[in-house]
Amino acid sequence: MLLDTKIFEYNQRMIKKFFIILLLLVLSAIAYMYWGYSAKETLIIPYPFSFTPTAQLGLTQEINQAQAAKILIVGDRMGESLSQYVPELSEELAKSFKRAPIIYNWSKTHEGLHRTLYKLKSLKKLPSIIIYHGASSELFEKTFAISDKNAILKNFSLYDDERIISLIITFPWLSKIFYRKMQYIKLGVIKEYQNRLPSTDKILEKEVSFKLFEYEMRELINLAKDNKSNLILITTPINLEAKPHDICSHSTTNGVIEQQQLIEALLKEGNFKQAYPKALELSNETFSNAQSFYLLGKSAMGLGDLALARSAFQKAVIFDCATWRGNAVYNAIMKNEAKNHQIPLIDFDLYMSSALSKDGLFIDEIFPQNLFYQTMIEELKETLKKILSVD
Repeated sequence: MLLDTKIFEYNQRMIKKFFIILLLLVLSAIAYMYWGYSAKETLIIPYPFSFTPTAQLGLTQEINQAQAAKILIVGDRMGESLSQYVPELSEELAKSFKRAPIIYNWSKTHEGLHRTLYKLKSLKKLPSIIIYHGASSELFEKTFAISDKNAILKNFSLYDDERIISLIITFPWLSKIFYRKMQYIKLGVIKEYQNRLPSTDKILEKEVSFKLFEYEMRELINLAKDNKSNLILITTPINLEAKPHDICSHSTTNGVIEQQQLIEALLKEGNFKQAYPKALELSNETFSNAQSFYLLGKSAMGLGDLALARSAFQKAVIFDCATWRGNAVYNAIMKNEAKNHQIPLIDFDLYMSSALSKDGLFIDEIFPQNLFYQTMIEELKETLKKILSVD
């Protein structure tokens, strides 16, 4: 009898311990879920960044000027470069209309599309016409953590699910449940990103940047449409003959460098026939090596194969481990979204790449010669006249 009592008491203690442990596990799970939930931000579009109040510094005066404009130019240094053509545009438009429309250039050097969107959304009323010319500084500042690559891509796939995004739009707090946790980068004044990532991560970083740019471009188009503004996109002219600034370390070896030096020597001698097969073989063996594609482009151009030269040069730009300019992918995203949403697009890059092999296309690594700008401006004038005649 005493033994039965002891066994009963032991079982009671064990059951009590079991329920205590179970309770602790449940409480821990709830605490973990709450911590994960509270650490997330409420989002509609799952961008991994947000803006602090300091991002508004100095914008008050600019906002007034932007809202007073009929035609607003936005973008980065590419958009800024259009300032010298504003008087010419105004003068030309004044010939066709009673009053020359007010044109204001709100572009800023190093301003990615995310910044442009932030500024446009700060306006009470968008101008009748918005000209976007940028996409050359998308990775100038840090807007995401590369360690969150999978979470960012997954979140955008969830955003594309009509059922999920409908729920999130109706109940925004659900975004904390559906979207995966990310680091949220706080953006104040523009600060250059000191990128010290391994070269393999730099390539992945570009992949995420392309995805973000795609959704930012869609948001720009929708923002303009919702506010009954006419949007004009201008692709970024890429200087295909500019050398890569940084060769990704994972794509090169001493042997590869020796082969590249041999090809360079042949090119200097003008021996394109010997250089070409060596460059082609090397580019196939060293995928993602910007220098190999650059040498292939030079070889092909020397033989007069401009189509292959353009393709090789474009890959050299894409695989450059330094993020100092735009590339063909950003332009392709622009063109695709313009086509899908029937947005006017001036393909400045196509015009410049079509002139490949001509002397003096660019004044430096970034900006085309004035002669080519003039051709693009003429197309812009005609596009503006068509829109203004309808408005």
